[in-house]
Amino acid sequence: MEAVASTSRVRGWSSLPTDVLVRILGSLRWSSHPNAALVCRQWRSAVSLSSFYPAWITPLLLSTAGVGTANIRYYSPYYDKNFEVDGPLKVPGAKICCSTGRHLSMCVDQSLVFDIDLVTGALVEVLPPKPHALFNFVVSDGDERLFGVEAILTIKVASSIRNSSGEWEDWKLTEYHPDLPRIRVSPDTNPVHHNGLLYLLAQGGRLLVYDSCRHDNGFEILDKPDGFGFKCEDSYLLRSSQYGLMVVLIERRGKAVHVLKLNEETMEWEKVESLHGQAVFTGSLTTIIKKPKFKWMENKVFLPRFYNWPETIHVDLVTREGEMAFVPKSSSYSNTLDASITNIWSYELGYGTPTMEYWGTERPDYSIWVDFAGN
Repeated sequence: MEAVASTSRVRGWSSLPTDVLVRILGSLRWSSHPNAALVCRQWRSAVSLSSFYPAWITPLLLSTAGVGTANIRYYSPYYDKNFEVDGPLKVPGAKICCSTGRHLSMCVDQSLVFDIDLVTGALVEVLPPKPHALFNFVVSDGDERLFGVEAILTIKVASSIRNSSGEWEDWKLTEYHPDLPRIRVSPDTNPVHHNGLLYLLAQGGRLLVYDSCRHDNGFEILDKPDGFGFKCEDSYLLRSSQYGLMVVLIERRGKAVHVLKLNEETMEWEKVESLHGQAVFTGSLTTIIKKPKFKWMENKVFLPRFYNWPETIHVDLVTREGEMAFVPKSSSYSNTLDASITNIWSYELGYGTPTMEYWGTERPDYSIWVDFAGN
């Protein structure tokens, strides 16, 4: 009897069958699984059999095969895999304008479709018909005002306000000012809302600003900054909680990547030598800067360019207790908790040359970064 009692005291949770541990994990929050994997080999084995990939772990690159396509893919830089979800987008002819969390703004011919839920595919809101302008970008200042920007041949901006009834009012388009200087906007960058103003980046480093309190003036060209001081092939404007307005500059064929911040006292661009542990996900209509969960991703700039097309897994995007994850539709599943090798092109600040060659990489069509963290 003493031997039996001693044995029962020694046996613990780790001695349970793996299938029982997997069932226990099924009742826990997905975000707790990495910690559970640290308990022992048995728990780590159970975690590896839990059929899900966290959707919140890093920003994801959403891409589609064509305009208005039903199926979309999410690329995870951490797992280096594409997760394909069936049928979340059913807006024929729609073009991606911007993204915020799990919501996607898309533009169609007759109206601007705003706030498509990427998890349910539901069309949450449809704004009033657009004025006579072709919106390239849509920017929100929160939940009360939207800005539609045309920046191809001419630079125009329209605004729509949510009224007290919760409905969006008709678009109010700025007047055309033929006396304004002609200036070309960088085709690769999106408008950024910062300190109540809307900024556009012109080619070469000039800035245009729009103040909704002076709506009829539209975008105005600032005297400063007067440029970057060197040439670049691609440029992306972003806003950082630490630095304010920033820009990511890509030299031809990825020879070098520069990150600059705007000194709002001198109104000049200044080079940033370090991201202080943050990472930048850019190269699309959305640029995201945030602190990654993994050290190997820190101080790097990620661009949506691939050396080999990643493996694609067909999944369902599932929400559980406020957390989102990709759940494979088939039983085949391999979860890697310590991934650190990826074929997406990245550049680490502080090094003179990229870690991998830019030449020969392939860019996906209709792609944009989305971030499910906290949603």
